[in-house]
Amino acid sequence: MRLDAIETINTNDVEPTGEWPQDQFRYSTVVFHNNAFVVGSWVDSAGTTHSKEAFFDPVTFNEEAPYGLREVRRAEPPEVFVTANGVVQRSSRIYNGEVDPNLVADQMIELRYKAFPGFDVRKRSYSYANHNHNDYVIVEYTYTCTFDWDRDPNPDTDDTQTMQDVYFIVGYNFQTAEGTYITYARWFEEGKDDWATFESVPSTLNTGGRNLNMSYGWDGDHPDIVEFEGGGQEFDDTGDPRFAVGEEGASPLPSGEFISTAYSGFAALHVDTAPGNGSDDVTQPVSVTGNVSIYDMWNAEFPGFATLWDWAASGTRATVDEQAGWPDNAGDTEGEYNFQAFGPYSFQKGDSIKIAYAVGANGISRDIAVEKGLEWRSWYRGEAGADFDNDAKNDLLATGLDSLTQTLDRAMWAYRRGLDIPDPLRSPNLEVVSGPNRIDLIWEDLSGEGDPDTGVPDLAGYRIYRKLGDFLVDGYEELNPNGTHIQWELLAEVPPGQTTYTDEDVIRGESYHYAVTAVDNGSQNTDGINPGQALESSVYANRSELPAAAFEPGADNTAGVRVVPNPFVLKAGDYNFTGDGNKLLFVNLPPYCTLRIFTATGDLIKTIEHASGSADESWDQVTESNQYLASGVYILQVDSARDLNGNALPGTMEKFVVIR
Repeated sequence: MRLDAIETINTNDVEPTGEWPQDQFRYSTVVFHNNAFVVGSWVDSAGTTHSKEAFFDPVTFNEEAPYGLREVRRAEPPEVFVTANGVVQRSSRIYNGEVDPNLVADQMIELRYKAFPGFDVRKRSYSYANHNHNDYVIVEYTYTCTFDWDRDPNPDTDDTQTMQDVYFIVGYNFQTAEGTYITYARWFEEGKDDWATFESVPSTLNTGGRNLNMSYGWDGDHPDIVEFEGGGQEFDDTGDPRFAVGEEGASPLPSGEFISTAYSGFAALHVDTAPGNGSDDVTQPVSVTGNVSIYDMWNAEFPGFATLWDWAASGTRATVDEQAGWPDNAGDTEGEYNFQAFGPYSFQKGDSIKIAYAVGANGISRDIAVEKGLEWRSWYRGEAGADFDNDAKNDLLATGLDSLTQTLDRAMWAYRRGLDIPDPLRSPNLEVVSGPNRIDLIWEDLSGEGDPDTGVPDLAGYRIYRKLGDFLVDGYEELNPNGTHIQWELLAEVPPGQTTYTDEDVIRGESYHYAVTAVDNGSQNTDGINPGQALESSVYANRSELPAAAFEPGADNTAGVRVVPNPFVLKAGDYNFTGDGNKLLFVNLPPYCTLRIFTATGDLIKTIEHASGSADESWDQVTESNQYLASGVYILQVDSARDLNGNALPGTMEKFVVIR
């Protein structure tokens, strides 16, 4: 499948994407990305010389090969199906991309386009399932000078000229304020408490080569936010301890976890010395900054420089010390934006260069963020014996920089191996089937499948994971009363010959999501970061995004029909159904019947055909007119009832109450 070639995509309404960790609800680790090049001098078709021009976007949006956007995977993505309410539903996207078993990475996205003033651009992004390498993406650009920018292959200007003093620019805005969505207005305004900087660190895994020239961002203290909750101690909001959701934190939450824990950054892995000279120029990038406002960027302005080209050619390497507001007020520059410039290069027709870099994220785990957040909240409240104070909190969060450094170092290690690293087995196809007081899992047998690198079978077994409620973690309604979270959990480990599992530890009416991974025995991992280490397929690849729910087999009578909860009280929160604050459950139903809901005055507001064979049916309280139920008394009528053999059963009626 090919799509229009374009560097910009808005993923605000797509979940999950651009997040770290990947299963979190509404995180925004990487917010904006820019790729550009600036040209010192070139001549157009009219003979006019252009100087110091900047180019940001593709020109030719061509879907025909080799141009456009395409996806390649080493193996077909797993298919996931969920049976719920008697209906089999596909829970995995249909894959329309290419499959190449010889691909060095698990996934490659290629974008190819033409751009002014005559570049053919190929961008390839590589990612891995190996759990030592799944927190970065390697990006490789190849720029070829053609002096052609339209749909036909002919040059569009003088192709005997030399395009002079070209710089290539990469920019990322690492808005680590995940709370932008979680607390709405409290941690808002483009991450005003974020910082960005540049640092050159020797590589641990790649001695004798280039340093890790890292541009990265992290969360800091916002001076305008002076308290976590009334009556506490001095408040330092580094890490954004979460306390509420809604506009200006209107709805308190039983929580204190740190929601802005990521250190995100990028670093060059290889930069060609010149066209025709593919050796790595370890002195690159030539210019670096980390304090560009997103508004300046959108206006193609770099403060202090006449043009973007002047900044790229300046040789400046600005760090956080030179940033407006450091160290007290990051709001002086809204939306810290990291940029690196590589060059200068001069091109004649047919010349090309290659630039590769990695972008990644790392930091403390969500479990630690929750655990230590509650300890910090106890200190903030002045509880006896609590000593995990602001300084301890900030020291813990700062360890994320070491984690990010290790992440980018591993990316450089992989690139220097030609992108070829030890690979785990793929994730199996999965079926999740709602059953009577149980949920059944059936997955693909991978016991005879060879290791992706050696072809030798090395399956050691499978791991089964489960999540109650939503398939993402950290949803607003999934905080436990004690401030902890409903997490994905390891449910079981089974031997390689087993391809089914029955989960009987389930609650009727609750939603469950599952994932099954394949774990090898490590025998084929002879030269990885940790030789001999067992590798596990991605825990994200085949998780069931659609919910399954256990049900009671339909009753052979209608005498016991009930509505749960009754009364329904919206503010009861966790005492209703996890992850769905409006769910009603009709229980003890016959296997097949028609459910009609009436107001107390006899108005029919909803009809549901119950055909699953179970004793349960859920309803989200949305009427036929697409409105939520108002507070009041309602009548459930059970009609046209039949048992499992199709025999008619008498109807019944049940009264229930809704309080909002």
